[in-house]
Amino acid sequence: MPTFSFSDNELRKLVRFFQALSQQPLPYIPEQVPTLTAKENEMARSLFSSSAAPCLKCHATGDPAHDKIATAPNFLLAKERLKPDWVERWITDPQAVSPGTSMPSGLFKRQDNQWIFAGPTPPSFEGYGGDHRKLLTDYIFQLTPEEQRKVAASMPRAKTANVRRSTDSKQASFHSQQAASGGSR
Repeated sequence: MPTFSFSDNELRKLVRFFQALSQQPLPYIPEQVPTLTAKENEMARSLFSSSAAPCLKCHATGDPAHDKIATAPNFLLAKERLKPDWVERWITDPQAVSPGTSMPSGLFKRQDNQWIFAGPTPPSFEGYGGDHRKLLTDYIFQLTPEEQRKVAASMPRAKTANVRRSTDSKQASFHSQQAASGGSR
C-alpha cells in the first residue's frame, strides 16, 4: 500500500470529501438484512457450496492450510466492510466492477425481473420464486464462523486437490510441448 504522508487535517478533509460524494448519512448505520428462514438458509447454503459456484474454493475461510492458496477475501469480513447492494452488483458482474478480477462473471442471469443462478440450480430451489442473487447476498451477510466451517467441511477437499493436480499436470504437459517445439507455434 502506498503511503501518502497526509496530516490528520488532510485525512479528515479527504474523508469528508468522500462522505459527501457518496451522500452517506453520518454516522453510518448498516442496513438490516432480512433474516433467512431455515429453508432459505438451506437453499443459499446449497448455492454457496454448489459445484457450479464453489465460493469457498477461492475465498479464505480461516483454515491456514486452505488460506495459503486462497485468492479471495474471507466472507466473514463482508458485513463489516461492504454494503449488500454493492455485493449484489459485484456477484452479478465482477468484471464490470474490477476488470481482470479472477471472480467469474455470468453466475446469475436476468429472468422475469429478477436474478437467478445461471448454473444448475440445486434441488433445494424447487418451487422457489425469489431472487437468487439477493438470497445469496443475504446469506453472506448472515454468515457466521460456525456456518462457514460447516460449509467448508462439507466441501470435498480431495476433489479440489484433484482439480488442482489435474490443472498442474495439464500446464506441465503444455510447457513440455512448448519446449519440445522450440516454444513457438
